[in-house]
Amino acid sequence: MIGELDASAQLLQSILDTVDVGIVVVDADGHDILMNSRQRRNHALATPPGNDDPGEAELLLRYPGTSLPIPADERPVRRAVLQESFSNYLVATGPPGEDGAAFSVSARQILDQRGERAGAVVVFSDVTSYLETVRSQEQFVAAVSHELRTPLTSVIGYLELAQDDLDLSKETASYLQVAHRNAEQLLVIEEELLQDQVSRSGEEKLVLRPSRLSESAEHSVESFALRAEGAGIALISDLQPTPEMPVDTARNSDIPGHGIGLSLTRRIVVSHNGQISVRSQPGEGSTFRIRFAVE
Repeated sequence: MIGELDASAQLLQSILDTVDVGIVVVDADGHDILMNSRQRRNHALATPPGNDDPGEAELLLRYPGTSLPIPADERPVRRAVLQESFSNYLVATGPPGEDGAAFSVSARQILDQRGERAGAVVVFSDVTSYLETVRSQEQFVAAVSHELRTPLTSVIGYLELAQDDLDLSKETASYLQVAHRNAEQLLVIEEELLQDQVSRSGEEKLVLRPSRLSESAEHSVESFALRAEGAGIALISDLQPTPEMPVDTARNSDIPGHGIGLSLTRRIVVSHNGQISVRSQPGEGSTFRIRFAVE
């Protein structure tokens, strides 16, 4: 019987070693009970120099695009041990300042025959090449956006000249007005795309001034309170005073439907060596969390 169990375990390990994703299984107490060869290689990428057997909190895990280490309770395996199930959680490995590798992590809880929790399985998918492709696409978008600026500016200029013609019929004037409005909207979108790409490339120069994040958060809640109330949403703030720290001056941007503002927000947070994340539950809502290191 023991020989059959050993053979089954060896067969399972051999099967898991053939897949191209890292897999680690933990028991109900959080101890590793299974790890395939791919995950052992992934684990080595996050191992600090001179530490052959690091604990979860010692691994070199950070948020992608930042040098900010992931807190112990936010690390994928720890989240799984804490009975969370999640998908597509992005993490990066390696020391700060190095490209390292990036992984998309998912976790599911394991139930035994009685329906009781028996542990969790965590899967690490290497998305390094995918993110590099995304960066190449972003560079292409930046180049195209830059090339669009000159002709769009010219179109707007000539439309304005045409609208100054006193001999225009009312109907033609209305046509030109619509064309002018849409051309200006295209220019605004183009400028937002360029700003987004500058932020992504790390070339944006921040204008820093001393500020308290608690005050900024309070002002934001006050600004959106009426709009939220009109949409049936209650804004509740629970703020503790924070020390002054150098941050980016405020940027006003409101282009509904393009999703550029959230991307810019992430880049601003990352440029401050911070991190922004979101957790969402269908039917319950979403929680956005921003972290900054306070010295």
